[in-house]
Amino acid sequence: MNQFASFRRAKRLTGPEKSAILFLCLGEERGSALMQQLETGEISKITRAISAMGEVQAEIVEEVMREFGQKFSGYGGITGSVETARGLLKGFLPEDRVEEILKEIEGSNTGDLWKDLSLLDEKMLADHLRKEHNQTVAVILSKITPDAVAKVLPLLGEERSVDLVERMVGMEELPSDAIRAIEDSLRHDVLAKAGHDAEAEAEKQLVKVFNKIDGKLFDSLSRGLEEKIPEKLRSIKQKMFVFDDLVKIQASALAKVMREVTGNNLPLALRGAEKDVREHFLNSMPARSRDMLVDEMKAMGPVKSRDVKAAQSEMVEVALKMAEAGEIELPDNDDEDMID
Repeated sequence: MNQFASFRRAKRLTGPEKSAILFLCLGEERGSALMQQLETGEISKITRAISAMGEVQAEIVEEVMREFGQKFSGYGGITGSVETARGLLKGFLPEDRVEEILKEIEGSNTGDLWKDLSLLDEKMLADHLRKEHNQTVAVILSKITPDAVAKVLPLLGEERSVDLVERMVGMEELPSDAIRAIEDSLRHDVLAKAGHDAEAEAEKQLVKVFNKIDGKLFDSLSRGLEEKIPEKLRSIKQKMFVFDDLVKIQASALAKVMREVTGNNLPLALRGAEKDVREHFLNSMPARSRDMLVDEMKAMGPVKSRDVKAAQSEMVEVALKMAEAGEIELPDNDDEDMID
């Protein structure tokens, strides 16, 4: 029991959480005036922390205030909530912008801690659980969904998994304060981090989407996004890896990719490729294999553009999976102009 009771005392607050406590202590009027001096990204981080904070014990408030060089021992506890965050933001932001920020934050979790944990990426959750005592991990696994447990357990290793399952089977009901301590730790150390990573995850998802959509559609979207979010679009483009980028990888790596492509996807992908791209593929092959591939492409006759795109996407997926597994190395895809 002492192990669980120490969680709250030992918990380290993040920078945004400490700032959130300060703003809550200042109140809406003074907090709003101070928040006007911050950048949008900082406002979002602090607002997220305020919205998820809940009740903060007086001793934690005092500890934070000492760090800021002030004494607030008589201030008592404070409570952070979505409504508190809304009141602070309304002091200096338009109503529509306030609702936009809060909608973004509220949309990142369901309000149910164990459901939110169950929806997390299993690698992220496993990374946190590896640092915890097995009894704590067993408690967490007993409360998240079976699907989530099935994904996380193998990532913790066979030997540890056996011990965890044994503890789950023999688990007794824990005191409510122990459960609250675990919940507080998870809410601040896991879900808060997941919220901070949300933008990066969304960008990663868009990279995958843009890799798959038709080139004309991507060009059309790019023109609109270039006006609204030029920096984010640039970041996404730098992370994209499309079919034509395959000509940038080493010949040996390209040969490995071509060997892994299934069915007639290789001739189909090259049949609809630009001439210089197609020639690069063909020139990287042995003469006999090249001649056979050319014959296959000729025998195909006219092909549908959507079939070509699907075949090219499959080749890109193969390359990305091989790179992730360390089997090949992909080039940096930076759009920076080179100056001699």
